[in-house]
Parts: sequence; structure tokens; C-alpha cells
Amino acid sequence: MLISLDWLKQYVDIKEDIKELENTLTMIGQEVEAIEEQGKELAKVVIGQITEYGKHPEAEKLTLLKVNIGEEEELQIVCGAPNHKLGDKVVVATIGAVLPGDFKIKKSKIRGIESQGMLCSEVELGLGNDGDGIIILPEDAPLGVEYRVYKKLNDVIFELEITPNRPDCLSYIGIAREIAAYYGRKIKCPEFESKKIIESINTGHIDVRIEDKERCKRFSGKVIKNIKVQESPEWLKNRLISMGLKPINNVVDATNYILFECNQPLHAYDLTKINDRKIVVRKALNGEKIVTLDGVERELNKGELIIADAEKPLGIAGIMGGESSKVTEETTEIFLECAYFTPENIRKTSKELGLSSDSSYRFERGLDIENTAEVLERAADLISQLTGGEVLEGCIDKYIEKYEKIEIPLNIEKLRKFMGKNIEIDVVGKILTNLGINIKTLNSTTIIATPPSYRGDLTRTADLYEEIIRMYGFDNIENKMPEENIRPGVKDSMTVVVDEAKEILAKLGLQEVINYSFISKDAIKMLGITEPTLEITNPISDDMAVMRPTLIYSLLSNVRDNLNRNQNGLRFFEVSRVFTPKEDGLANETLRASIALAGKTFKTLWDPKPEAMDFYTLKGFVEKFL
Repeated sequence: MLISLDWLKQYVDIKEDIKELENTLTMIGQEVEAIEEQGKELAKVVIGQITEYGKHPEAEKLTLLKVNIGEEEELQIVCGAPNHKLGDKVVVATIGAVLPGDFKIKKSKIRGIESQGMLCSEVELGLGNDGDGIIILPEDAPLGVEYRVYKKLNDVIFELEITPNRPDCLSYIGIAREIAAYYGRKIKCPEFESKKIIESINTGHIDVRIEDKERCKRFSGKVIKNIKVQESPEWLKNRLISMGLKPINNVVDATNYILFECNQPLHAYDLTKINDRKIVVRKALNGEKIVTLDGVERELNKGELIIADAEKPLGIAGIMGGESSKVTEETTEIFLECAYFTPENIRKTSKELGLSSDSSYRFERGLDIENTAEVLERAADLISQLTGGEVLEGCIDKYIEKYEKIEIPLNIEKLRKFMGKNIEIDVVGKILTNLGINIKTLNSTTIIATPPSYRGDLTRTADLYEEIIRMYGFDNIENKMPEENIRPGVKDSMTVVVDEAKEILAKLGLQEVINYSFISKDAIKMLGITEPTLEITNPISDDMAVMRPTLIYSLLSNVRDNLNRNQNGLRFFEVSRVFTPKEDGLANETLRASIALAGKTFKTLWDPKPEAMDFYTLKGFVEKFL
């Protein structure tokens, strides 16, 4: 997950420097994998103004300029671009600047005339593809200011490793909540008020029906009329670029912006392209086809959950919309969807189709079912501002399965024993409250905690322990070994047999190898196996397409790889399961032990000229093992 520091500051006050913020995020569980300070390569690139303009005396196509960069002495610069004139505000790379591609700006002579810098194009700054002319800035561009500051290119991007149990942190508001909870600050949620017209959404504009209530638990929607689809403003494009996305248009960009802000995928349909103005959430028909937004035609054969109109599929629910109803420059009214689809369904469909997106990544981890209507209002307001559109009064909201709050008991004495710290009940209460968890104090030692709907990972007392400890600070807990009456675990009989077999084989001088339980289809042919095997429906690669019915191929591969690296005297063993199909199609697992030998026996004082190991060597190992 990429997080722009400049964008994050919209939702929470951040006073800490980059190093301290990095440490804080990591210590509260949002590990920082990398930090990128944008715009570093644009240091010493400033805004200037051409004050004198003339031709180079020795070159007809070059100009000789005086450029004011807000300092006492003006710079003399030779320029070869054709698109500048006296008085233009320009971008100047001063002496000492190092542009992308390690291009160093030095004082130099061009056709005998000294040049004290360079006027820059987009290409030279690594900011675009336009290299035909230099960048010409508006008249109000401030002299002497660094171009990266003027264009807000001096952002800091944090790359965070978000654990699968914390999908709420796949958003700016989610990370802002974490920082606010740790420092005891307030969240600055965006304020919005949609521009509405008297006309209601319920006056025949759209009809929504959910047929598959098991996989779609909530479906909310709004209609926005009289929109103008065009290029997004600079601030919005910069936000999406910082997340690694390519801006498309103001409607699509707004839905992507809200996705990253609120952790809730949305989709905008061109309302005029929805047949009979009907939306149906249903199971795909066998053989039904859809061209998704990536331009690929996909055939649906596994009962995938889709969004359809009266005639055709409009999109694959929670994963990707379709080409047939996408928003274009001709679109004037849209239907905006915000829904909740079950995680297991999205994960299964995404794997089967080999299709994933930022939306599916979030849906398959589980989202906040209570949040759809509020996010929809926020998105509608933003789209209204960007497009000049009018949001119809009201909202379609089909809520199939209501969210049920859970109550988790927390005993302070048990928490203290677990932490090894005499933490006060007031401190515990403050930590939980800062995390958005409602608390009810039963007595001096017991609290009842009710997590918010966006914290689906909090289901038991141990989860509350983790929340309290990470917010209290691991550094604030002394290093002290816990005292516990620990008894040895009990092993089942088969585990005992396997452990003993491995120990015996190792004592015989064999080295254990551990291989994947999968092999390729070619390996099956090579081994001459004709019996049925268990094939993987969606293998990671062709080398892992079959559950192995024997250990032999894996051991031979180990021998081959070692011999190819000039390793000799190989003595391998593996104790593992092999798999064959049952009549009902399930796997029949059998434990096997296999040995592979290659090369010569080891040279010793008693055997100075070792011979190649053979069948009898192997027979000796087997007899000793048995």
C-alpha cells in the first residue's frame, strides 16, 4: 500500500519527521517497507523569467537570454528551444542541479558563449513526453521558487506492508485512524454536501434487484445528472499518480480517489447504456460473455456473480466493470454503485478468471458493510463538484443482511498478567476509545468492548490484548521472561513414527531434503505413470500442476541440480506424503520414505580409493534403516 504524506495530512495532523513517523507506523503494526522522497532529482530547478531576448551571434537556431530567478544577478543562458519569448516564465535548471539520467548542469560554453544553466522541457525533468519545447508557466508563477515545490512534487511516499487481517488500513482514513489513535489526535474526515435537485431517484430512474442474496449482502446506488466528463484537475491527477495510477477522466478518477480515501470500491455506469434502466445482481449464465474494462473478452462458466441490466452483463461484481457501460466523454448521466460482496466469492472468482484489481484486492479481504451509503454520498458530492452534475435526491439501498455488533469481555487483571505490566484501567479505556472501540465498564476489573464495523479482525479478548499492547508501545514493556507452568505437548503416533524414521536415516549419514508436493505433467510422463493422478485446477505454474504420486521425481531433481553444481557423493532422503485420487475425487494421502544416492562413497583412511555407489550400497542403507 502506497501512502502519500501530503495526502495523509488531509486527515490527521502530523508533526513528526519522516524517520519518527516511519518508526511509529512500524511499531503499531503497519510496517514501512520503503520510503521514496519525490522530487529529489529536481533540486536546484527553479522558476525564472526571461528579461532579455536575442539571437546567438554564432548560431541562427540558438537564442541568448537573460533570466531572472529572483536573485540579484541574472543568469545568461543559451537555449535551443523554439517556443519562448521575452517575459515568459520558465523552468530553469541552475548550476549544480542533477536531472534524471544523471545529467549534471555545469557552467559551459555553447558556440563560444557562456551558459549558466538550462531552460527545461518535460522530458528533461522526467515529467512527461513533450520534448519539443521548454515548459512555459503561467504569469503568476512565483520567481525563484523551486519547481518541485510549485508543482507539489516534493512529496514523501511510504510503502506499507498491510497484513491481510487489516483491510481497513488499505486506505488513507484507515492509516490516519491508526496515527490519530497512537498520538491521541482527532481524525479530520472530509466534509461534503451534495448539490441536489428536487427530482427523486425513486421516480423511475433506475430499478435494482438482487437475485443472489448469498453473495451480495448490500447494494447502494445514486444517480447523477447533467455531468460533463473531462480531464481531472491537477490536484486529483497528482493524487492518483502518487498511487501509481494513470488518470482517466474526472468521474473515474473520483471513484478511484474515494477507493483509496475510504477503502470502498465504487463503479460508475453510463445510465443511458443500461437497458430498461434495470440493474440485476445475479449469477452468470453458462457461456455468457463480457468484455471487461481491460479490453479482454471473458467467458463466464462457473456461475460468477455479475452486475447485469435487462439483457447483458455490465460488470463482474467486485472485480472489474464492462466496456459496454463505461463512462466516456459523451456521458451525461451516471448510476454510481457502492456495494458489499462476500470475500470468499470475490477471491474464488478472481482466481478462476485470473483477473484482479484494486477493488478485488479489498473485497476479498472484507470491507465495512455499514459504510456503503456514507461513502456513496461522499463520492457523489466529489463527482458533482468535478463535473458540475446534479445529484438526485435519495439513495437506493438494498441491505440484505444487517451488521450485528459483537461484545468482547476484557479482564484487566488477566491483561496485566499477559503484558507483565501493571497497566491502569483508565489507560486501557483511553487506548480502546482512541481506536474507535466503544467500551462499557462493568466493574473495577472488567470492560465490555464493542469494536466498530470496520474492525472485522476484532472478535475475541486476545485481539484486544494486541490492540492495547501495540498502542501502549512495545518499547514501554520491560524485557522479562514469563513464568508459566509449561508441560510438554503430546505427539500423535504417526508423528512419532515419522520423526523416528527421519532421525534414523540422518544417523545413517543421509541428508534430508524437503520438496514441494507438486510436480509437472511432463514428470508424470517421464516416470511412465499411467494410473490416474490429481491435477491442480489453477496451478501456480506448469511445474506444479500435479499432486505427486511418488517421491522419486523430486529426489532425482535434487540429484540433478547438485551434480550440475559439481557436488558429488550425494546421499539424500525424503519422508513425506504422496497423493492418489479416491473414487470420489478427493485425495488419498500415503506416507513414503525414499532414498537417492549418486557419486562415490567418501574417501577415508580405510577406503582411500572410493568406488561409485551402486545397488548394493543402497541395499545396505535400506537394511540398516529397516
